Amino acid sequence: MKKVLILMSTYNGEKYIREQLDSIQKQSYPNFSLLIRDDGSTDATVAIIREYQKKYSNIRLITGKNLGVCSSFFTLCQKADGQAEYYALADQDDYWLPDKILAAVQRMEREIQKEKKTVSILYAGNKTLVDERLLPIHSEIKYSPNQIPSFGNALVENICTGCTCVMNQALLTKLCYYIPNQVIMHDWWMYLLAASLGKVIYDRHSYLLYRQHGANVYGTMIKKRALWKHRWNELKKKRGRVYRQIETLKRTVPLSLEQKEMADKVLHSQKSIAGKWKLLRDKRIGRQGKGQRMVYMGLVLLGKL
Repeated sequence: MKKVLILMSTYNGEKYIREQLDSIQKQSYPNFSLLIRDDGSTDATVAIIREYQKKYSNIRLITGKNLGVCSSFFTLCQKADGQAEYYALADQDDYWLPDKILAAVQRMEREIQKEKKTVSILYAGNKTLVDERLLPIHSEIKYSPNQIPSFGNALVENICTGCTCVMNQALLTKLCYYIPNQVIMHDWWMYLLAASLGKVIYDRHSYLLYRQHGANVYGTMIKKRALWKHRWNELKKKRGRVYRQIETLKRTVPLSLEQKEMADKVLHSQKSIAGKWKLLRDKRIGRQGKGQRMVYMGLVLLGKL
């Protein structure tokens, strides 16, 4: 049975981390261990983790100064390299359903057998929105579970939420080699890297309760009014992080000629009117879902990706 190493970055997570650690220990897939990096917590998070270390021998903790969520996860990846066949990312405040690891490993194993060669694979999936008490949340906004991953999508949208992600050793090795200096979020970079150099699997089924609360670093909008207000405020801000992330991708990762052409098309659209129309006509590149496509068109026309 292949080994899975779960990578968790924590920061002041005392309120929910016990439930998350309990859910991980109840996984139906038995061959796993947990590597936690605490990102400079000032509450009882580290004490709680040490308490769980006394109960479970499969938990290892490293501590360090506050780096922020992205750098903390990249540091975890570097510390973990070579220790397992598969690597799962975990947040401190969610709740894993029992078959989360099993479902990911089975899907990835099938893909590897089909490819009949070493391939870098990223698995990501759907999630169930819940409140602080893990009760289902009714969302006014319908998020499609049938996401279709592609390089053109990864350039302008991230559909791979980090807490659902599992990668194989081949992708982790590339991730540790191609660590970026300009990135929006670590999971978006993983999606870009896998779409560039390997394979992305998206599972429409949910094996994770995605807790929404006031302290979320990045949550999910559930009210239409709040979503459109957020989008309007984003349009008024000085933007450009997508362009900078794509520039980093071009400098860092060996892309194919077609991938370079697609990346350049997005970059040229920022200040060129002709470039904007060329990008919008390219069906290979874009966001998914009617609402997201409308926002994407607006951002392209304004040069504010």
